[in-house]
Amino acid sequence: MSQCKQTANEFIQNTFSPHVAVLCSSDAQLLCQKNNLSFVQLIQPFCRLSSEVHIRDANNVSHAIHNLRISACDMAAQPPQQNAIKKQLSDAVGATYGHIQEPGSGSMLSIGNYDLQLCSSTPWFDNWRDAFLHVLPASDHEYLNHCLACVFVVASNNSDPLGTFTTLANQQVTQQQQFPNKLPRWFCQGILHYYVLLHDVVDCDQTRADSIYQNMKSTFGVQICHLLQVNSRSINTAESIKTAQPDPWSQFLIKPQSVDEVDGEHLPDGSPSFPSRLSEITQSQTQTTGLTDSMYDNMEESGSSGITSSSSVDQFSHPLASPTTPPSRDTPSPDSDPTAAASGYQGDYRSSNTSHYKWPERSSKTHGQCLTPSDLDRLRIFMHEFVVRALVPWVERQIKMLSEQVTSRKAIHRSFFSATKKWFGNKPQGPVPSSQNTTVVYTKDAPELQLRRLADLAFLFQMYDFAYNTYHTAKKDFNNDQAWLHFAGALEMATLSLFLQGPNTQKQYPHHYMETAISTYLAYSRNPQYATRATLTSTEALKKKAMFNEAAMQFLKMTSEDSDLTSALFLEQAAHCFLALKTPMVRKYSFHMILAGHRFNKAGQRKHSLRAYTQALQIYKARHWAIAEDHIHFTIGRQSFNLKHLDRAASSFKHLLVQESKQPTSQQAAFLREYLFVYKQLLSQDDRDNSTYGQLPELPLPIIDSNATKVLLTSGKRQKDPGSRKTLASGVGFDSSAEDMAKWGTLEERILSVVGRPGKSSPPLFTNSTDNNASPVAFVGEPITVEVQVENPLHVMLVLSDVTLLWTFVPAIQGSDPPQVISNEITTNVKKSLADEIIQTSVVKEVIVQGIQNECIQLTMTPRQPGQLRVVGLAYNLGTSSLAQNSAGLQSETSSLSNSGLGNQTIKPSYTSSVLVRGKQKLEPRGPRLNNTKDDRTQKRYGPDRRLDLLVQEEMPILEVSFLDFPDSLLCGEVQCIEVELTNKGKSPLHALRATSTHPRFFTFGCGLNDLDGVMSNSPQQHPPQQQQQPQSLTSKYPYVYQMRAPHCGAIGPSLMSTVSTTSIGGSRGDSSADVLHIPLPKGDGSGEDYQLMPGQAVKLPMWIRGDDIGGVHEVDFLFYYEPVKSLSTVRHRVVHHQAVLNTVESLSVRTTVVRPSASSGSSNGQELNSCIFACELENLSQVQVQRPHVQELQVTQVSCVSPHWTLLSLGSKHNSGVRLGSRETLQLVMKGLKQEQKSESHGNLVFSEVAFDRDQVNTSCSPCSDFYWRSWLRHQALIGESSANSGHSNFQSAPGFGSSGNIFGKDTRQSGTGNDSLSSSVISNDGSSESGALESAVFLRLTLVFLWKAWAVQESGQMRVVVGQHHVHVNRLNTVAVSYPVPASVSGLFPLSPACGAKSTNRQPQKFLQRNSNAKSEDSLSGATGPNGVDPEISTRLVSYSFSHVHQRSHPFNQGLCQVPVTLTLQNHSGREVRVMVDTGKTPESFVSSFGAVVTSPEGQDKQVPPIAGSSVASMRWLGLTQASLTLAKGENSTLALKAGMTRPGTYNVNCLSVFVTFSADQSQMILQRHNTPSIVTLVDSSPTS
Repeated sequence: MSQCKQTANEFIQNTFSPHVAVLCSSDAQLLCQKNNLSFVQLIQPFCRLSSEVHIRDANNVSHAIHNLRISACDMAAQPPQQNAIKKQLSDAVGATYGHIQEPGSGSMLSIGNYDLQLCSSTPWFDNWRDAFLHVLPASDHEYLNHCLACVFVVASNNSDPLGTFTTLANQQVTQQQQFPNKLPRWFCQGILHYYVLLHDVVDCDQTRADSIYQNMKSTFGVQICHLLQVNSRSINTAESIKTAQPDPWSQFLIKPQSVDEVDGEHLPDGSPSFPSRLSEITQSQTQTTGLTDSMYDNMEESGSSGITSSSSVDQFSHPLASPTTPPSRDTPSPDSDPTAAASGYQGDYRSSNTSHYKWPERSSKTHGQCLTPSDLDRLRIFMHEFVVRALVPWVERQIKMLSEQVTSRKAIHRSFFSATKKWFGNKPQGPVPSSQNTTVVYTKDAPELQLRRLADLAFLFQMYDFAYNTYHTAKKDFNNDQAWLHFAGALEMATLSLFLQGPNTQKQYPHHYMETAISTYLAYSRNPQYATRATLTSTEALKKKAMFNEAAMQFLKMTSEDSDLTSALFLEQAAHCFLALKTPMVRKYSFHMILAGHRFNKAGQRKHSLRAYTQALQIYKARHWAIAEDHIHFTIGRQSFNLKHLDRAASSFKHLLVQESKQPTSQQAAFLREYLFVYKQLLSQDDRDNSTYGQLPELPLPIIDSNATKVLLTSGKRQKDPGSRKTLASGVGFDSSAEDMAKWGTLEERILSVVGRPGKSSPPLFTNSTDNNASPVAFVGEPITVEVQVENPLHVMLVLSDVTLLWTFVPAIQGSDPPQVISNEITTNVKKSLADEIIQTSVVKEVIVQGIQNECIQLTMTPRQPGQLRVVGLAYNLGTSSLAQNSAGLQSETSSLSNSGLGNQTIKPSYTSSVLVRGKQKLEPRGPRLNNTKDDRTQKRYGPDRRLDLLVQEEMPILEVSFLDFPDSLLCGEVQCIEVELTNKGKSPLHALRATSTHPRFFTFGCGLNDLDGVMSNSPQQHPPQQQQQPQSLTSKYPYVYQMRAPHCGAIGPSLMSTVSTTSIGGSRGDSSADVLHIPLPKGDGSGEDYQLMPGQAVKLPMWIRGDDIGGVHEVDFLFYYEPVKSLSTVRHRVVHHQAVLNTVESLSVRTTVVRPSASSGSSNGQELNSCIFACELENLSQVQVQRPHVQELQVTQVSCVSPHWTLLSLGSKHNSGVRLGSRETLQLVMKGLKQEQKSESHGNLVFSEVAFDRDQVNTSCSPCSDFYWRSWLRHQALIGESSANSGHSNFQSAPGFGSSGNIFGKDTRQSGTGNDSLSSSVISNDGSSESGALESAVFLRLTLVFLWKAWAVQESGQMRVVVGQHHVHVNRLNTVAVSYPVPASVSGLFPLSPACGAKSTNRQPQKFLQRNSNAKSEDSLSGATGPNGVDPEISTRLVSYSFSHVHQRSHPFNQGLCQVPVTLTLQNHSGREVRVMVDTGKTPESFVSSFGAVVTSPEGQDKQVPPIAGSSVASMRWLGLTQASLTLAKGENSTLALKAGMTRPGTYNVNCLSVFVTFSADQSQMILQRHNTPSIVTLVDSSPTS
């Protein structure tokens, strides 16, 4: 608890002391001015009597007066103006701060878990209290501050002293009678007049002074005259004295406050190193804008520097600030009450422009230099004689006279009151509502006022018991008269009278009296200044009685919006009261200190505001009070900046930005902008004082996750240029996941195992999930890209500009001297240029990090010489606004001003929007936590992480791989030939080039293509620019995708055969495997037989690619491996990564059934025993779709059979007519297979037999047809191996598709050397040599049908192109169904055969049509029976109606054969959109009914059971010609389709025995069966002649 310099009794006695007016003549003032004092100031130190004085009351009882203090005032002095009063009160508080210790350096106090540093005293409050009581003027409701006497002072050298005394006395009487409201106020009419003759001992005549004094005593009286001798020392003598004289007047004089004494309150204007001081807003502005006093006020037009606050959102409003309200009409104004300014009332700002109170000019000389100790004694004697001989006797007479008047009038009053009470009853007691008119005006001689005069005299002269009784009596009278101002004053003084009696009284302290008095002052009397005085005295009494809680409540009761300074002081005192309780209330203390700091700030007391917030921070710090702590830190930073404590301001603002803030966005923006400005000022100051100029400071924002830093040793992932035909190898990017890197590592290890160099792969990307124990190896001239992840914890946008990496480099220099460490952090010109020559570092101009977002920044370094490179941090400029946005906004603002005619005006940029701070943050990734030893497990130890410690080595060859016309989409099975260009961009040769992929079946380079003379290109420097831009095409050497047979081959017949060894298909190089391809290179410069690619040299190779058999999007990864000719010991190979994304569209589906032909015994000489029938169902799966690629028409050009035993023969004679399929059409193709006689010498050969349906015939035994066949066969074998490991048909469900993993061939295919030979021998080795083989040879075929086709594909742009492709069907056994999809052969049981050999399977599961079974019906009935896409089935099944046009009756001689009836089918689209219609004549609606009965829908919409159809006339009718047809109907369009029906017997037939399906959704696979229950009858009559 803070201690006051006075006790409660002393403070109250000093507050209410007898007042005496002083009126001096001009010559007397001149005598006093020799001592730099006025007469009032001269006697001020001697106004307190040191001796005891006695006084008698009305009963002639003597009372002792202790330490009586007389308050002297100058009668001629003008009262201060309102602004002067406010300034005086503010100066009293502000000037005291410099005399105490700094905040946080007071005494320690431990309360619970809190250790608080508190100030031991609050002298600023004591000074304000004294100044407030000093300027509080007198009022008519009391006489405590009224003057009891008037002292007239005339100099002895006056020409007419007695006349002057008379004039002064008349002046006093005139002022009292004619101007009663003018200050000072007088106690009564006959006040005491006291006459003092002031005699200058040195300059005046002593004899004349004695004579005048004698005349005074004879004229005015002996008791009221006094001769005061002063100035016993001359001025010359006083100036010659060198020793310091005592100065008892200094403690009573108020010194004017200078700029130096403020120390930071007022900063110098126009300072180049610091902004000008920040002005505070006025009270009127506070009422208008609320609590919007920002740290930065608007700059004046004079050009003073500072910070502008553009909007109210930049202010930090107090959380408890009340909303903006107009002043209450109950608030008194200075105009209505002259005493209102005493409480610091701040009126209208416009009325405050009057002249301020000016302190009198005083010389620098000491006070009282002409006074000797004898003179001081005379002054002390003068005051004692004035009190004892004149004032006390006058007071005794007044007490006796007033007592007699009160006693006599009281008797009359009581008799009259008793009579009126008898007749009229009692008056209501207590206060009445304030709405009633309670104004009571007393005359000067009213008995109530006489009673108050008597009580005030008794109180002033320490007769407290008599005063209490008198006040108590007056209180009742005032209450009865409802004179609330007088009533409150009587209650206040009665309380203090009882308190000052001390332990002598038996009465309890009436705390409720003071509460009522304060409430009455505020509510009824509208006198907040007297309520403030009552609070000051009452709280001292309460604290003396240890009633701290009640004292705090009274302080808080007096806080209001009228005076910020008063409220701040009272809030602070209330906080100290809460801390002084028996159980201290720490949080209440801190809360009220925050409120006090806020009001101090509004009052312009920055230092006290900073002190209060600093005290409160001790309680709120690290207590999870985020909003309160933010407010405290922000205010401390703001006030510290205003006081030029930049380091403390920056530290406070930094606390607002470290963690994720809970403030709104606008508030966070204000935090950040002010932090940037303060921090920039601090850096400017440190740069001038710090010798280490150039070192970047560390910034708190944004948050950098060092462990998320990634290092990429390649140029990054490249995107394809949409306007270019060339596609560069994509490489590896930062978006590559750990799975992707593991996949690349697997591919690299695959090649290493083939070339005989087993080992770990060299990852190009280093992340937190990679092994970073070893330093990455980079090469000179190759870029190193570092990705740094930054996080913005705020909701405000952060702008990072000029972002670059900070590094240190140790060059690899041979010699004994240690190399010098080079860094690019110190931004001197010389070192910066040297750093750029060694490491070329990129700079990102601007990075915008949105609120609560993460942003990845990619920065590149290119080393120019070998050495050790370490990335140490990130350097950037931190700001809050984008430079591009600022320039755009400035241009738009300039244009708007130009359009408005104000273009000549200068636009001043905002300080807060253009502030940038240059700084850095360190990058220190931490390795994985160690868990090897016990110490590692018990302590937090982490391993090394060297991803940022790079080892730069000499230059290496750089292979650039580019693809020409690499497709984005392919049809399933489509084969294209593209061009691959390999260029050595390095400065050393490379060789041993190989390639692998996650999908080796996707591409091939062909076999036997070592002659590259036609596709070579020399160094780029040897060609003109126009030739460099035109790469050599392959069309001259490879005009077709497939290699065609010679023209004379057509004489062989419809079936051609070739025998090829399996080694020529699989590859003959010893270091190749099934999934690693060797890429041929040209021979070197003649020094050796190795094939090399020299620096700057490029080679172009053909590469064939084939679309996958399964439609969809596929990711195909390529890895190109090469070795430098002159390899280093640490790096012996390098790789290039490429990832291609392909979209495959369904094209052709092939289902093949192989059965034995049924023939009579002995026919064809048993030839049919070694043959089989291939029943192939070809279906064009592509659908005509707008703006999507599709196949308009597909033509099967050739079918080849690859088998060691079987050859393929055609059953037809026309081979050039073509086999064409439209969209969604199906075709049946039947061919014959003939088994050849097996010869021992052809054990390792494959037979290619071909059946062509086109003029041009492809040689399937050559590349690329044979290559894709071989890879498809290897994949088929791998699927067989995987399916054999499972049981049942579940392996078909889990059959792997494309894009699953690296090698789809299985473990057996990854062999070196003659791996292909062993694999091929295993494929064809089952030749029936064993007993089990002989049994299996009856059903096993082990052949592959290769279907070559040509299609007219429509691209997305609508252009038509002709493409070719091939599909493979692997047939393993008879009587099974084999499909072109890559499914295992063991699941062929899922596709059972129909009884009819070679016919289309009628039990095939429908793939594209929707059927409704009983379960579906039950679900539909429960769910509302909604169809596809949410369409009602009643609508979706009636979209298209159709009718039949034919003859209704016809005669036909059935003995001559089948009767054919032409039927025209007309289809009408009733919907409002385009639909796709498919007509299936092979299926009737009844065919969807199961053999056990199914649910169908009747025309009436009711469901019923339909029994299976046993027999019908439909069995005697068949549709002839096309079985399925597809067409598109626009909205409202109709179309016709020509059909033909065949009948074998006469009778009546219903030709409505076909199915029509319609789809209208984006998913073309959802075909809806249309309803048509109306029969179409045709009657056939047999016209055969009867026998």
